[in-house]
Amino acid sequence: MRREQRATILDVAALAGVHAATVSRTINVPEKVAPETRRRVEEAVRELGFVPNRAARGLITGRTGNVAVIVPDITNPHFASLVRSVERSARQSDLQVILVDTGEHPDEEVRAVESLSREVDGFIVVSPRRVHRALGGLGSTPAVFVNRPVRAHASILLRTAPAVADALGLLATLGHTRLAYLRGPSGSWAAGERRTAVRSSSRTTGMQVVELVVAEPTFEATAIVVPEIVASGASAVLAFNDQMALGVVAGLTDRGMSVPDDFSVVGFDDIPMAAMVAPPLTTISLPTGEVGAVAVAMLSEGPSTKELFGELVVRHSTARAT
Repeated sequence: MRREQRATILDVAALAGVHAATVSRTINVPEKVAPETRRRVEEAVRELGFVPNRAARGLITGRTGNVAVIVPDITNPHFASLVRSVERSARQSDLQVILVDTGEHPDEEVRAVESLSREVDGFIVVSPRRVHRALGGLGSTPAVFVNRPVRAHASILLRTAPAVADALGLLATLGHTRLAYLRGPSGSWAAGERRTAVRSSSRTTGMQVVELVVAEPTFEATAIVVPEIVASGASAVLAFNDQMALGVVAGLTDRGMSVPDDFSVVGFDDIPMAAMVAPPLTTISLPTGEVGAVAVAMLSEGPSTKELFGELVVRHSTARAT
């Protein structure tokens, strides 16, 4: 059975009674085509079911129709939700998303920027670790950096200091006086911002803070350090992200301890799983759903910085200290 041939730009031109170049102009720069000519071309496109070839259109416009999103770990539900947010907004702008997962390897950020800079119309770089090295490969390609302020480039900062103050205030009200804080990756701007917020809020509330280092910001790596949490003398835990917080809950449970009876636990990000576990996790929710629309819009707006704020969501992993 012979497959029906797709209509070409020449077919549209013949039906509309114009040159193929006029069809291209109508599709890509319709404001430069006379209204009557544009009407005939548009009718021919509809009648033939013509779909412009993205690659061919790129030769005319100089645009690829692609945007690259670089994330440190796509298995982290926070980053997966953020990518989904970008994809929704990109689709509305007729953009295709190319996803790059660096696997928490900073050198992969640089390699991705260098290899894709001519293949995309822009980059959305999430929680970058080696931003200054990556900048060298951008050339003239616009970029938006999420959770990293970068001079002369667009940035989106997810601010958490007010929510951290609320979290420590809640714990202090519940009678907790000593907190174990599980720090994030050393090269992460968000980790530095959250650590500063914890230190500042601890002075305000009088909370003693023990900072613990975890090899990776993951469920598995955090479960391993639970003995250090227990030995710290803390009665409450604030983890850099929800995956780490869930690792704490699992590790404590394995040792016969209960959350929140023996320890109160607070996370960051408000990933979907945070509300599904038992007990549901108290966490600092970030406006991940807004990031995609803001980032895609900022690709065409030029250098600027926009701030979005997290908020504390109180569930059942926090309770009065015993």
